[in-house]
Amino acid sequence: MASRLTLLTLLLLLLAGFLEPQDRASSNPNATSSSSWDPESLQEGSEGKIAVANNSKMLFIESILEASSLPTTNSTTNSSTKITANTTDEPTTQPTTQPTIQPIQPTTQLPTDSPTQPTTGPFCPGPVTLCSDLDSHSTEAMLGDALVDFSLKLYHAFSAMKKAETNMAFSPFSIASLLTQVLLGAGENTKTNLENVLSYPKDFACVHQALKGFTTKGVTSVSQIFHSPDLAIRDTFVNASQTLYSSSPRVLSNDSDANLELINTWVAKNTNNKISRLLDSLPSDTRLVLLNAIYLSAKWKTTFDPKKTRMETFHFKNSVIKVPMMNSKKYPVAHFIDQTLKAKVGQLQLSHNLSLVILVPQNLKHHLEDIEQALSPSVFKAIMKKLEMSKFQPTLLVLPRIKVMTNQDMLSIMEKLEFFDFSYDLNLCGLTEDPDLQVSAMQHQAVLELTETGVEAAAASAISVARALLIFEVQQPFLFLLWDQQHKFPVFMGRVYDPRA
Repeated sequence: MASRLTLLTLLLLLLAGFLEPQDRASSNPNATSSSSWDPESLQEGSEGKIAVANNSKMLFIESILEASSLPTTNSTTNSSTKITANTTDEPTTQPTTQPTIQPIQPTTQLPTDSPTQPTTGPFCPGPVTLCSDLDSHSTEAMLGDALVDFSLKLYHAFSAMKKAETNMAFSPFSIASLLTQVLLGAGENTKTNLENVLSYPKDFACVHQALKGFTTKGVTSVSQIFHSPDLAIRDTFVNASQTLYSSSPRVLSNDSDANLELINTWVAKNTNNKISRLLDSLPSDTRLVLLNAIYLSAKWKTTFDPKKTRMETFHFKNSVIKVPMMNSKKYPVAHFIDQTLKAKVGQLQLSHNLSLVILVPQNLKHHLEDIEQALSPSVFKAIMKKLEMSKFQPTLLVLPRIKVMTNQDMLSIMEKLEFFDFSYDLNLCGLTEDPDLQVSAMQHQAVLELTETGVEAAAASAISVARALLIFEVQQPFLFLLWDQQHKFPVFMGRVYDPRA
């Protein structure tokens, strides 16, 4: 509507220049205001005044009306047609090429107070902190699906960066939390690119509050943004970050050694000293540092008897090694064989509504690399859906203790995901006004340990004994994930080639 009124304002301004002095004196004093009249009042109140103009002037006015009617709705076009019909008896058959170009000049000279006038400089929205609770269920479902897609992207990226046949562990949830916090301050292409990497819908404002609801008990995950003292951080970002992530950017000093000590001390304190040294060095020209650490010492819902743990064989590369194996003759396991992956899939319950999901090659003829390559989002979601419908049955379980630690430079991972903004052309206009910005370091460290201990032991007598003995043995390299059963996303993900590491 605003653009329609602005064009009519232009029409009256031009009319005022063509009318005779006595006609201008009798003109409506409100005719130059785009908010004080409409096309109907223009037609009725200005009809006589337009009629006194000569033919050449009318042709020019008529051309302006024709040009202005092109991008408008049908109702606007009809109003313009009425005006031109009342201004002259001659048919409007004059060529419009030249007159159509003529009115462009005065249009560009109009004052810039129109609401449709483009603002100077790129638009950068402030952090979104409010979200309606009405769509919370659908928001959680979208976030869960996005985290699954993001997890598999990360798995393939981590696998590509690691040496072949090596252990790895990472937390897609923890990394997504850090990147989503950065998303609060992202503008233009960086915002779009981050959304694509995270598999978020465009302008997924509710994601920040939804992530708060996805926090899992028993998991210690911390993220922090550090910045140089000369980088001014916007108050709006600080407030939103504190509200949504309970974390505000922290300023570093000009001393690299002191900064390194500050960061590692902070990480150790926030992971109960499980991760004592996240960084080994810092660039001297550090501007922005993104850090994330997670520690989980999961507890079995049904405890293992440590006395039954014994050294057993595990196939590693082309040899056989001996590793501590946890054993149970009737451990509750939901499991099946997936023919697409040629893998045994098993699920074991943990505390805090978590579960351990293991994918191990069906036999020694198949390899973990084959499972990794075939593990697409659709295959993964189908497997998890089938697990939901599978019953936990007493099973002869043989499983190695799991302790995996990975320290990964995330800048190389992000580039593997084809996200180059952190190193080139970064736009964090919602975080700082400084346009010359790069991420100096981004690091992620994950530690996962699964032993025999448990806090919610279930009585063995409560489990009925199956007629046929079911077996689930994990004696060769396997893929694992810690699954949030409520929100349906991986908290942890990784693989084990050598349980001794």
